[in-house]
Amino acid sequence: MRGYKFFTFVASVLILGALQVGATETENKTGEFVATKDWQVIAEGQAIPKGLHVRINLQTGLKEAKLLDESERGTALQSQQEGQAADENEPLSLDYKPDIIEESLRRVKEKKKSYAELRKAYKEFQKNFRTDGELIVQLIDQYRNFSKTPLESELRSKLDSLENLEYLLHQIDNALLFIDNGGLDDVLLPIVVNDTNTALRISAMRVLGSLASNNPKAQIKVFEKNFGSHLAQILSSSGNAGEISAALHAFGALLRKFPLAQQRILSTSGTQALIKVLQSPDVELRSKSKVVTLISDLVQEKRFVLETSKDAPDAASTMAQYVLLEFQPWLQTHGYCPALDNVLAKDYLHLLEQPEIVEQFATALETTEDLCSASWSQSSGLRHALLTVRNRYANSQDEYRLEVSQVLSKLCERLFNKPKHTEL
Repeated sequence: MRGYKFFTFVASVLILGALQVGATETENKTGEFVATKDWQVIAEGQAIPKGLHVRINLQTGLKEAKLLDESERGTALQSQQEGQAADENEPLSLDYKPDIIEESLRRVKEKKKSYAELRKAYKEFQKNFRTDGELIVQLIDQYRNFSKTPLESELRSKLDSLENLEYLLHQIDNALLFIDNGGLDDVLLPIVVNDTNTALRISAMRVLGSLASNNPKAQIKVFEKNFGSHLAQILSSSGNAGEISAALHAFGALLRKFPLAQQRILSTSGTQALIKVLQSPDVELRSKSKVVTLISDLVQEKRFVLETSKDAPDAASTMAQYVLLEFQPWLQTHGYCPALDNVLAKDYLHLLEQPEIVEQFATALETTEDLCSASWSQSSGLRHALLTVRNRYANSQDEYRLEVSQVLSKLCERLFNKPKHTEL
């Protein structure tokens, strides 16, 4: 009997112990996880606070967690901020909806206000808006209202008007509208012919070049107003680099692809004016390079038309105009060959650091080589200049200068027939 009681007592103790252990495990599963710097096992179903380092122990297969190290906190913070940003894009709970409605109403009011301001600004813009044609007519009228006598107070306004016209008249239709509304007679011609202010003349010739460039109808009108002879006079007499540059721009715009104008202008004062620019000791090299470029372009233009029009019956009339054009003989008559020879022989040292200008002169030499080779091949000054520049560029590391040196080498070989000769 005693044995049975003892057995019953032991069993009761074991059962109570088991129940106590089970209760403890249950409490651990549902209790709060207290993290430390060491790894601790996370019980099944146990909640853990945010911001811990969690892993699965590969040896035991259990989940473990600990507090983050200092080096891990920055990365965790960034991830948390990204998570919060992502949460903002998710639908909000019902508690937030009154705030959403209030914010939406505020934004709608702001948009209405902004829209009203935009409408107001647009109406103001419509009041002040002008088409290109309206602006051109307005600028012409504005110029007509300026005083007939030069006033210093009006100079800035005149220059601004001409600058606006230069921009507008690049377009063919705008240029023709300007001409039809008397722009040549009332604005440009009085300035080019009579105005004593150099800045105004320069601006007016830029406008003239703008409206005549690649615009055959405008070229005809400019030619009919005798602008060609006025521009030739400026080229012959001016020593101002800006004025010469603007006059060359307008002169070239008038003459290019217009054989009738070339025939009438270059046969009289035009060719002589170009040669005078080359001969003048006061004109800078850049302006002289523009002269030889224009001469080269006009010579090549005639050659191209004559070569391509042989098998084109429709181009017979144009070809006939170019056949009558004797530009090269006029060049020779007015001293083009010695003039270009003299420019290069005297100023070649200034060309050593200006390869783009050297290329322009080299192109002109090639284009008119058949016209001047007899005299150029005997010129020791020209030979010395070309070989000096060639040798300088041949030793350069710059690809562009090397290309120019090759052009000069071929030119020297043809002119002087001494391919093995070296100098300097």
